[in-house]
Amino acid sequence: PRGASPFPRVPHARGMAEIVAGLRERGLHPSPLPLGLINPGEADGCILCRTCNSFPCRIERKSDAEVCCVDPAARHTNVTVLTRATAERLVTDTSGRRVEAVEIERDGQRTRVTADQFIVSCGAVNSAVLLLRSANDRHRNGLANSSGMVGTRYMAHLATMLQGVGVRVNRDDFQKTVAINDFYVRGPDTPYPLGQIQSQGRTDASMAKAVGDGWRYKAIEMRHIPLWAYEMWVSRATDWLAMTEDLPRAENRVTIGVDGRPVLHYRPNNMTAHARLVEELRRLLSSLGYWSPKVFAHSTGVLNTTHQCGTLVFGTDPATSVLDTYCRTHDVENLFVVDASFFPSSAAVNPGLTIAAQALRVADH
Repeated sequence: PRGASPFPRVPHARGMAEIVAGLRERGLHPSPLPLGLINPGEADGCILCRTCNSFPCRIERKSDAEVCCVDPAARHTNVTVLTRATAERLVTDTSGRRVEAVEIERDGQRTRVTADQFIVSCGAVNSAVLLLRSANDRHRNGLANSSGMVGTRYMAHLATMLQGVGVRVNRDDFQKTVAINDFYVRGPDTPYPLGQIQSQGRTDASMAKAVGDGWRYKAIEMRHIPLWAYEMWVSRATDWLAMTEDLPRAENRVTIGVDGRPVLHYRPNNMTAHARLVEELRRLLSSLGYWSPKVFAHSTGVLNTTHQCGTLVFGTDPATSVLDTYCRTHDVENLFVVDASFFPSSAAVNPGLTIAAQALRVADH
């Protein structure tokens, strides 16, 4: 039980419409954020709740891969979905030019699945790992790795969450609706890009407490703060994300450790631009009436794997790329990789729509 707050509710509130108006008054051009919501506002549609941003949708009205692709496909009699299964390695023929089977570990048993074509869609980290793990006599450094680029150029966005906290209550549970692209091409006083700002889903008090319990202020452990206090906090907050492009570097890469598990070697770059973007967002939130010292910022730094991409870059030259422009590997004729691995650069927005567009293009091809 949350327990009742001893403080009265502040009678006045603010919503996202008021914030958007304030941004426009400051010369910015906020725009609707692209969202994968199914029939919002309709009887069978999205209910615009506060749990959209960090949780699976309990009514399946979010356009994720399971809802839009896997479940509909599985209803066809010629589609089989193997759950509790891990693709361990891809097995080629003696020439090394074609994949014959994928080795599967499922419920402690190993088996092989054969096919005419193979599509790998494991995400940028694990797609690269699967190819590295599939090394053989014809592909000694990993499958489809004649260029030596499998696993290199890993990118993930530089991302910092900011939370503006004020006196007024935030009346909008569903606040992930706004994008600010004014600094995408250049900063207000810099010739180089800073990135994108977007509003985020409403932080739940239990989420804030889970993070806050690990904090310490001098000798005070924050885990003693009750849940109702966090509710007071988040009910007066608006959540934002500052996102800057991570630039491709060969040194940022995925390898396999001695125990066979993925190892990520990563050092963030483009930090100056990101710091400028975070500062610009702080300034904006303060100008909108949020108490400046209470514009909280949080970044997971090198632990962030959000929007991972770039480990199997595509291109026209087999010497400098792993995939061709239709995401087929240069070295293996019946092997495609369709996820964010193909990205030559990361941009500064969620890669989901670009992945979907390329997947449709590859499917038609």
